[in-house]
Amino acid sequence: MTKRLTKRQAGVFVYICDYITDNKYPPTVREIADAFDIKSTNGVVEHLKALARKGFIEKDGFRSRSIRPLVDREEGIRILDGRTAEAPTRGRIAGRSPANDKIDTPQPELHKQLKILGRIACGAPIFAEENFEEALDIDPSIFCRGEDDVYALRVRGTSMIGDGIMPGDIVVVRSQQTAEDGELVAAMLDGSATVKRYEKRKGVIYLIPSNPSMDPITISPEDNIDFQILGSIRGVLRVYR
Repeated sequence: MTKRLTKRQAGVFVYICDYITDNKYPPTVREIADAFDIKSTNGVVEHLKALARKGFIEKDGFRSRSIRPLVDREEGIRILDGRTAEAPTRGRIAGRSPANDKIDTPQPELHKQLKILGRIACGAPIFAEENFEEALDIDPSIFCRGEDDVYALRVRGTSMIGDGIMPGDIVVVRSQQTAEDGELVAAMLDGSATVKRYEKRKGVIYLIPSNPSMDPITISPEDNIDFQILGSIRGVLRVYR
């Protein structure tokens, strides 16, 4: 049976190819979801499964940034332009023999590391510079699903000691732009970053510390504050020296 892509599948395929061209590595599932305004990453996963099943990509489901196109970008463009295209034989890039089937995309790392990108406050917000500090020999998929973007930040301050987060600890952050009530998050306020527990009541955002001596940070709709959720805290690491 002829295997054809839907226009959404073709669009995802072209986006993956263009992303690799621009960045020299593949996008994550969450980045694809954001690009197409798909609310659930499960929807993206289904598109990727279809693309893999039809021979357009392959993906290691347990590793982040492991999508590898198997055919030329033009196959997706033909479908987006309204012309149908059969999926080529798996392992064959359009117009080439399998022996010469190569595409210049990075291969998944065999050894994964968790990168510490800067520092973040557990107290008054401080600027969290995304400057690479070091890499830990820990597979980030321990803390979440393999396709998620994960990084680490070193903690300053004592506002989250009630949650067991101490100064000098390393918090593991999964990149996301939304949060549920009660979720522990890394957030940016007017260019400064902090770790707090997120709640939203009647349109007002509360960033709540777990140190009883400290007050919540409140953000009302009328406040002229640039607020952004950076990610969800997925774990805490502590090194005793």
